[in-house]
Amino acid sequence: MKAYLTLIKKALKENLVISVFDGEEWAVKKSNKYTDIKDAIESVEEAQIIVRNLQGDKIGWALIIPDLEPDETIADCSHNPKMCELCDFEYTN
Repeated sequence: MKAYLTLIKKALKENLVISVFDGEEWAVKKSNKYTDIKDAIESVEEAQIIVRNLQGDKIGWALIIPDLEPDETIADCSHNPKMCELCDFEYTN
């Protein structure tokens, strides 16, 4: 499974919401709908996502390039414990 799909599933399982910026506009805003998020990301060569909790507080950001190798589709993300956990990146303090 591609890494960004795992990130989406983990975030939604934790009741987080995701916004997708497709390079021109926010195609999806504060959504908890897996298919809407996935489709918006896969409609472009690269997308940026913002992950928030239900209160609207920003958890972090990630750059997604869906056409890369499955484990490389998350090109970058905010370096904080929660985003590193969601992205399966090692967090170093």
